[in-house]
Amino acid sequence: MKNKYGFLQKIKCSFNKFLSKILNKKTAKAVLCICSIAFLVFAPSFIFNKTNYKINMNEYLNLTSKEKIVLNLWHIETFEGGTNSRKMYLENQAIKFNKQNNNCFVSVKTLTEEQLFLNLQSGASADIYSFGIGAGYMLPSLLMELPKNNNVRKDLQEYANLNNNIYAYPYILSGYALISHNSLVNETNSILELLQSKTINKKTIAGVCFANETSINPSQVLVENNIKDINKQNYLQCTTTYNAYTNFLSKKAVSLLGTARDVARIKNRELNGSISSCSYNFLGGYSDLIQYVGISKNLTKQQVMYATNFANFLTSSPCQTALKNYGLFSISANKIYEEDYMSNFEDALIKPLKSTNVFSNLQAIENQKNASFNILFK
Repeated sequence: MKNKYGFLQKIKCSFNKFLSKILNKKTAKAVLCICSIAFLVFAPSFIFNKTNYKINMNEYLNLTSKEKIVLNLWHIETFEGGTNSRKMYLENQAIKFNKQNNNCFVSVKTLTEEQLFLNLQSGASADIYSFGIGAGYMLPSLLMELPKNNNVRKDLQEYANLNNNIYAYPYILSGYALISHNSLVNETNSILELLQSKTINKKTIAGVCFANETSINPSQVLVENNIKDINKQNYLQCTTTYNAYTNFLSKKAVSLLGTARDVARIKNRELNGSISSCSYNFLGGYSDLIQYVGISKNLTKQQVMYATNFANFLTSSPCQTALKNYGLFSISANKIYEEDYMSNFEDALIKPLKSTNVFSNLQAIENQKNASFNILFK
């Protein structure tokens, strides 16, 4: 009896499992049919609704409910830079700024001083201006007053102030160097001796050459380094900084009073063997090789916010550190070069510097240049 009862139990269990499978399959089929019908009824209204895709794209770009802001920046160069384009530097910083403010775009356009003048005369204007000495005199009436920026050295900031108010921030610094042909000088020569003419094979070579027909004032850096009353016959007059550079290459002068750009050019020539070795005296005390950034006062409240943020962004530590990729120097009190000749150059410039107010008019600039030149040469 016991075996018979167990056999019946097995048959019962098997039957229940079989019945359960049938019911589960039927239920699954029923559920699948219901879902299919629901999909066909409701899906088209979602799939073919363009609004749904627009919202998703906005969310993907993180631009939801944000108005796009485009700021036009005019970049005016009044002196030669370092190893790479300052426009490229600005464009790269604008891209970084956009990543932090993805609805704001900064468009960079390079102008000459003459183009700036003609544009302003025609009534055109920019939202942000990047400029130096020789261009700044056209801009004071267009710029808004700015708050104090703790990233900027006090000794540099004062040269972008008017009536004790700030109208631009320095954001790039360069400097002067006295570069001399080693074949024409001795290692023990003082700076004064490096400026003296030489006679080689009955040929007179001028002591020093530098540009004297631009807005910058190289004479003043020598004056600030206690050099004065040099015989004027030691000077080889040059129109532009590039003209001075080419005259130095041709050994028409013992020394070149050049910029960071000249240092980079001549260092490269030394490396490729196209010029004999040179000595470098990096000069502190004075520099008017400073690029400033100012903001138009004719902007909307939202444009002012982004333009001010961008101006501050240019003076921030990451942007200032990036200047070492362009052969230029920071306007902060922090060093960005750790070794080599650029670190030595930086050491000369990181000490307090005198300069010329960037808003000085052309007559005032010319008067100061003449005064410096007359102190340097007799």
